[in-house]
Amino acid sequence: MKKLLAFAMSLVILTSITGCSGGQNTAETTAARQTETSSPDTSAAAAGTAGETAAETAAEETAAAGTAEDSDHYPVTVEVYNNARELVPYTFEKAPEKTLVYGRNNVEIMLALGLEDHILMVADCSSVLPEYEEAFRKLDLLKNHQDVGYFVKEYALSLEPDMVIGWYSLFNMEDRMGDVGFWHERNIGTYTSINSVLSDNQSLDNEYADIRNIAKIYNKEAEAEAIISQIQADVEKGKAAAEGNEPQRILIAEKYEGEYDIYHSKTAAGDIAAQLGAEPLGEKGWTDEQIVEANPEAIFSVHVSSVSDEEAVALFMDNPALASVDAIKNGRVYPVVYSLAYTPGVRTGETVKLFLQALYGIED
Repeated sequence: MKKLLAFAMSLVILTSITGCSGGQNTAETTAARQTETSSPDTSAAAAGTAGETAAETAAEETAAAGTAEDSDHYPVTVEVYNNARELVPYTFEKAPEKTLVYGRNNVEIMLALGLEDHILMVADCSSVLPEYEEAFRKLDLLKNHQDVGYFVKEYALSLEPDMVIGWYSLFNMEDRMGDVGFWHERNIGTYTSINSVLSDNQSLDNEYADIRNIAKIYNKEAEAEAIISQIQADVEKGKAAAEGNEPQRILIAEKYEGEYDIYHSKTAAGDIAAQLGAEPLGEKGWTDEQIVEANPEAIFSVHVSSVSDEEAVALFMDNPALASVDAIKNGRVYPVVYSLAYTPGVRTGETVKLFLQALYGIED
């Protein structure tokens, strides 16, 4: 009996021990599962880190490729005009980073080439083509700092630029920027719009040259050729339309205070029209009498922004002295804003399109 009782007690103790052991194992398993559920997903974090690293690596490789490309491009030498209208060489060891830019044509060339980050300040430019407006709004304008509309030497020096781009009128006056040599001696590069220098020998090719030269300075030559090729394609349309026909005799003129400023064949606008197969008429000093005698088939009325298109057309259409001119009788007087006629830069394409529509009815 005692043996049976002892055996029974042994079974109870064994069962109790087993039960406690089994409960402990279950709790540990549950805790482990809870730990797995509540722990952060380290694999996602690792993937994010890997993605960031890959992006950083790609950016570094792009920067390195750009640096290598620049090292292959520079030094580069560009010929620029001085006050004597002589070409002088200037060598750039790298792309300028702090550029003062004067004139809408130069600002738009810089923006078209994607060089807004290289512009320090802008003068004589209050608006740009719509496609460049966003970038233009971020630029610092001289008019926000001074009342004059052009850079002057002392103030420009205080800005510590490494490049100045402008018209001939900016550099040929001592009370403005002075001769380009002054800046070259201080290791500050310059570029002068060619058609602003060669007032009696302007051309479409000079506009191409401005785009190409500025692009060369900043290592943006592929972008420049893309812009120029589009313009050239439209010029070819004009040549094709004119082929086999007599050139249309046209007058491109700005009427100001009773006098005419004639855009003849040696002006930018005149040469563009001639390249499209037209015959620009006139020369400096023409009056109503000469216009009547020449009898142009079409008249292009150049005007500044303060004069509307309608007002520019009316200057010719409402002039009784010109009533017998074919262009007046046939209502072929077209407005041309000044920025399309003088140093148009990348707007040269717009000038070409204007002539294509007026001369041949070719729409874009």
